[in-house]
Amino acid sequence: MDDTFDRRRVLAMGGALAATPLLATGTPAQAAPSTKDGVTLRRVTFTAPDGVRLVGHLRIPTGRRVPRPAVLLSNAMTSVKEQSVQTGYAHGLAAAGFVTLVFDQRRFGESGGEPRQHEDNEDRLTDLQAAVSYLIGQKAIVDSGRIGALGVSIGGGLAMKLTAVDPRVGAFVAIAAGLHDPQRIRQLFGGPDAYAAALAEQTAALERYHRTGKMEYIPIVRTSDVPDTQPVLFNSDIATEYYGTARGAAARWQNRASTLSLRTILVHDVRHPVDLVGPRAGLLAVGALDRSTLPEDHQAIYDRLTGPRRLVLLENVGHNDLYDQPQHVGRVVAEAATWFRTHLH
Repeated sequence: MDDTFDRRRVLAMGGALAATPLLATGTPAQAAPSTKDGVTLRRVTFTAPDGVRLVGHLRIPTGRRVPRPAVLLSNAMTSVKEQSVQTGYAHGLAAAGFVTLVFDQRRFGESGGEPRQHEDNEDRLTDLQAAVSYLIGQKAIVDSGRIGALGVSIGGGLAMKLTAVDPRVGAFVAIAAGLHDPQRIRQLFGGPDAYAAALAEQTAALERYHRTGKMEYIPIVRTSDVPDTQPVLFNSDIATEYYGTARGAAARWQNRASTLSLRTILVHDVRHPVDLVGPRAGLLAVGALDRSTLPEDHQAIYDRLTGPRRLVLLENVGHNDLYDQPQHVGRVVAEAATWFRTHLH
């Protein structure tokens, strides 16, 4: 594998508090649920501690209504709940017998929160914990003692971090996962000078936001209507291959993100929480050809896990193949279903 990393590759990776009674008060929306392949999908809402309304899709296996294990999905960066990077795993695991929940992170899709289209991993972690509380509140269908977390890309790193800091989550699956901290990001940027320059740019944008209260925005990926001179969040052919084409199309997804969304990659740590996972179980899956979320980073996390662990390296598979290609998603769904059945108890 090429040992030379650059900023373009890093940008392709885009992809708390205790529960309060408010968090478990999610209610189904008025739209009638739909059923497909033995799975009923319901649109649901729940509320974060600061009052932000979060909107999700709850998938429930049909059949005898008994409390089942549940899997919470953590979105790829900038994605919405209707995109294939979420739906394949959410539906597949529900068809395998798990209740699944995927929701629009705050500021994206149908969920509330300002400023719109702004990524912040620490806020996402808090909302994931709110989602765990919501699931625990669904006592008729969810076994509150058997909750797992699964995520793709940045969402995979956050699924691991959620498991590390929230003992209500018993196991995680991280797929083509962003498993970085500032030190690793500095390496991937090409060294301390390039990292310092990027951080200085982000800090200048943060200062402008503090001074004016107005968020600055850029496209997420470079599509045909985006000039070559226009900065984008993910300056990567890998990101454009999915988000800039029909593969990533979804009615509520916008090719627009805050300039400051890059800052969460530069400064927030989703790598070292691996040391807090302890006895809980972790499965990592990555394509051998992944040039975005690198196999060696998955190996490094696997080496530090101290509980039940598994690393699945898929030959001849790249990053986006694990977003939406049925044969590869199906294999990982099967691995994840076996993992959660074994370790959620």
